[in-house]
Amino acid sequence: MNITINSSYINTNPSFAARKINISKDQILQLRESGISEKKIIENLGISTATYYKHLKALGIEKRLSIYNDELSKISKDKFEEMLKNHFTINEICKFFKITTTAYYNLLEKFNLRQYILGANSKKVTKELLQELVDMELPIKEICERLSISEPVYYVLVKKLDIQTLYRKNKMRTSEITKEEITKLIESEKTYPEISKILGISQPTLQRLIGKFKIETQIMKTKSTLENITKEKLENLIKSGKKVDEICKELNISRRNYSTLVNRFGIMTEFRKNKAAMANISKEELQELVDKGLTVKELCKHFNFSDPSAIYRLFKKLNINYNYQHHYKLKEVQKNKLEKVVSDWKSQDDIEEKLNISPTAFYIKTKEAKVDTVMSNSIKKLNSINIKEVQQYLDEGATTQEICEMYDLTTNMYHSLLRKYNLQSSGKKVFDNAKKITKEQLEQLINSKKSVNEICKELNISNNTFYKKIEQFGIDRKKTHH
Repeated sequence: MNITINSSYINTNPSFAARKINISKDQILQLRESGISEKKIIENLGISTATYYKHLKALGIEKRLSIYNDELSKISKDKFEEMLKNHFTINEICKFFKITTTAYYNLLEKFNLRQYILGANSKKVTKELLQELVDMELPIKEICERLSISEPVYYVLVKKLDIQTLYRKNKMRTSEITKEEITKLIESEKTYPEISKILGISQPTLQRLIGKFKIETQIMKTKSTLENITKEKLENLIKSGKKVDEICKELNISRRNYSTLVNRFGIMTEFRKNKAAMANISKEELQELVDKGLTVKELCKHFNFSDPSAIYRLFKKLNINYNYQHHYKLKEVQKNKLEKVVSDWKSQDDIEEKLNISPTAFYIKTKEAKVDTVMSNSIKKLNSINIKEVQQYLDEGATTQEICEMYDLTTNMYHSLLRKYNLQSSGKKVFDNAKKITKEQLEQLINSKKSVNEICKELNISNNTFYKKIEQFGIDRKKTHH
C-alpha cells in the first residue's frame, strides 16, 4: 500500500507547489529492521518529523516508542535485581535487556531499587566500618565490592570520613624522620624491609625519603662505579682471558651490569662471536657431524666454540637428533655432587667440568633431587610474598624500582610476580587503557579541539602512547595542532 502525502512547500518558483512523497509500509519496516534510529529513518526519507508520524498513522504502523515500552514491561524485576546483586555493570545489563541507559534508571525507579544507583550505598558507610576494612589491609577493589561502592566513591569517603589508610599514616610519620636516622640504618647494612619496619613506614615511603634527602644507596654507588669503567679497561680485561665472573669481581659489578656495559660499548665477546658463528651453521652440517659420532667437546673444537652450552642451544634451535651418554635423561647424577657444585658455584663452567652435563640438565636434575639453587630460591621467594600487600603498594603508586628494593627482587622476578598473580601495576593499567582506545574515539577527541594533554588525561595515557596510537590508526598528525 502506497500513500501520497503533501509535504512541506519548497519555494523554488514565484508560486508555491506541494512536494508529493510515495513511501510504502515495507520500506519503513525494512529501515526499522536494519537497526537504525527513528531520526536516521526520517533523514533517509527526506521528510519532516511531523510528516513522518502522520505517514505512520496513515499506514497503520505502530510508533517504535510504543513497541519499546511494551518490551520494557516484559522485563522481570527478579531478573533485573539478580543482575544488580551479582554486580553486573550498567552496560552489561543494558546489553542483556536491549535497553538504553535512560531506561535502566527508569526501571530502578519503577522497581524501587534506588539503592543500586552508583554512590547510593555511600550513605550507609560509617567511619567505623570503613576504618575496620582498611585496617584489615584488604585491596581497595575488595573493600568496594563489600560496600557496593565504586573506587571513586571509596576515595571520596576516605577523605570525607578522615580514614587513616596505610598511605596516610606513612605520610604523617614521614615528617618526623630525619636524614641522619635513615643514613645510620642503611650504614648498619639492614635491609629496606627491616628499615621500614623500624621507622614504621611503608617501603615506597622509605624510597621517596631516600630520594628527597639524596642519600647515596647501593644503586647510586653502582651507577657511579659503571660511569668510571671505560671501554678500554673492559676490553683489556676480556682480552686477558679472564672469565666473566672474575671480571665482575674485579670491577665490583654484577653479571647484568657486565652485559649492559658490553652492549653499551659494542664489544665483541666470545659469546657474541659464538652467536654470530651459530647463525652460519646449517642443520644438515651439524646433523652430519653428530651422526659421525663427534662429542660435544669435539664439536666445540670444530666450530671454535669456547662454551659447550652453545652446542646445546644449536641442538635445540635446529632440532638436531642426538643421543649422547651425558644427556640428562640417560645419566644419573648423585645428589651430593649436585650440592657440591651449588655450594662451590663460580660460573656455569662448573657444570660441564664437574658433572659433564648441560646447564639445562643441571637445573632439571637439581629439581628432581630437591637441591636448592639460585633459581629455585627465587621461586620460593616469589611464593612467600604477600600478594595483597604488593597490590596495595601498586595502587598507591609504588614504582618497579621501589617494589624490587622492598622485597629484594630483580626486575625479571618483579615481572614474573606480576604475570603469575595477574597484579595490576600503573604501567599495566595504562597499557590496558591504550588497548581499548578506538580510532573513532581518538578522532572524535581530536576534532573536539582538545589539546593533546587534555586528551591524554581523559584517556589516562601518556603523550608518547597518544602519538603511537595516531600513527597506528593512520591519523594525520597535523590534526592534533589546533
